[in-house]
Amino acid sequence: MQSVPTHCKKIVVAGVSGSGKTTIGLELAHLLDGEFVDADDFHSKAAVEKMASGQPLDDGDRVDWLSALGKSLAERERPTVLACSALKKAYRDRLRELCGGLNFVLLKADSEEIRLRMEERSQNGEHYMPSSLLDSQLAILEEGDDVTIVENVGPPEDVAARVFGAVSRQQV
Repeated sequence: MQSVPTHCKKIVVAGVSGSGKTTIGLELAHLLDGEFVDADDFHSKAAVEKMASGQPLDDGDRVDWLSALGKSLAERERPTVLACSALKKAYRDRLRELCGGLNFVLLKADSEEIRLRMEERSQNGEHYMPSSLLDSQLAILEEGDDVTIVENVGPPEDVAARVFGAVSRQQV
């Protein structure tokens, strides 16, 4: 377990579907001896059905979801890692409104590799998000100075260590 600086208690691992948020988030939570939360578990049934049918969510679909996530994070006292797309700055800002002191790390990977992961998960029944929605997610992705970008290349434990290192150097 790493010694966790105060400003690193809550980390959001962001990115498009298939970028590795859950895998890296779980590794990071283990590294921090903290909790892992998957934002997918907070989607309404209607939102999941919409995505499963190949329709991207719009901003209105995300309002209640973001509120529930922010409130859940604010209630947690242990180090917490949230795997959440958080593709737009406005989404990240909303989470910050509800739970200050968040660190956002955007996982990047090759889009064709991501597409292959999504197709494999979909075929195996592991996830509802079809690869046809990748382009819509990439289209709304906003990188900015409010998020640290980390390449998801290498073993998950190495990527999680790089994420922790990047967050440890930040000041929220």
